[in-house]
Amino acid sequence: MGNALRGLVFVILALSIAALVFANLLFGKRELLMQRNYALEESIVKLAKTIEMKNAEEQTAPELKQDVSAVEDRVLDNPETDSPLEGYALQLESENQPTFEIGDNDSRSQLRTFYKVGTDGKYVLDSLTQKPSTTGEGTMAELLDKVFDRAKAQQANLNKTRGELHKMRDRFTTAVEEINKLKIDGRLVKKDLTERKADIVRLNDEKEVLEGRIAKLNNEKKELTAELADTKNEVEKLNEDKLTLTDDLANAQKTIEEMKKRLNGTNDRPGQYVDGAVAAAQMTAGDKGKIISANDEMKFCIIEFSPAAIAEMMGPERENPLPQLEMSIRRAGRQSASGEFVTRIKLRQAVRGKNIVVADILNDWQQTAVEKGDVVFF
Repeated sequence: MGNALRGLVFVILALSIAALVFANLLFGKRELLMQRNYALEESIVKLAKTIEMKNAEEQTAPELKQDVSAVEDRVLDNPETDSPLEGYALQLESENQPTFEIGDNDSRSQLRTFYKVGTDGKYVLDSLTQKPSTTGEGTMAELLDKVFDRAKAQQANLNKTRGELHKMRDRFTTAVEEINKLKIDGRLVKKDLTERKADIVRLNDEKEVLEGRIAKLNNEKKELTAELADTKNEVEKLNEDKLTLTDDLANAQKTIEEMKKRLNGTNDRPGQYVDGAVAAAQMTAGDKGKIISANDEMKFCIIEFSPAAIAEMMGPERENPLPQLEMSIRRAGRQSASGEFVTRIKLRQAVRGKNIVVADILNDWQQTAVEKGDVVFF
């Protein structure tokens, strides 16, 4: 009997030692489970803070009209438009939405409650398994299910956002391509405008030059018109003088012929007046006038004498008749055997009130035809 008790004591002692070893091992596992649960609890609290409690309320995107008509060289009052933001979920842009906050004591207590507890403080049994229920109000499963449901909703929201981003990328790509095309066209237009501006500047410079030339030509035209008018007046005056001289010459020739007949041999030697006045020896040598007109066929010319020459021939007051003098004609710069000498002339008749005298051209002395501008000298 004693041996049996002794054996039983050894068995109990062995079992106690084994229980102590297992208790020690279980205590280590318990500590590991507690630390693991604490780490999971903290991770769930942190993770819950990244999950929105609810979606943002739906919002309508602002109205935006995009001109889709082609770019042409005309103004469109009502171009075709498109609404690129039609159907766009503006609420996806909402920021800083409220997230789950399960770091308080109540939430942490629920997070640590695995079984559902009734109002009486006892576990609520599952109706099917008759075991303590792990789901329902106040359990960890309820809280995790809420977080999970919101995580799923947030993922759906994120996928919707990705879809909208894809649409916006397509629209943005199309817009960039259109802008690039417009920039190419714009550069060509700008280059053309720059060239046209340069042409305008050049044409304006040419215009100013041409306007200056036109103004100069207009001034020259006015001067030429004035000179032409003066020339016409002089021509008319000379024509009148010519007619007068022609009439005077005809009358003079007629008178000369009559006087020749009447005088019948009157002395016409050079240097004497027809009426027997002072001889031509009183005339001083030198240039006396110039030819203003000549007729080589009729052998007469018209001379414009200087006032001094007229005074020598007819007196200071022209009180004496014109002496029938012979004078010479020369042409400055004429090169011939006789030098500048052209011919000799004989005075016939003076024009009343003027320094103009009609004279005959003497053929015997003539070297060449008398021309306007030739100088008369004595």
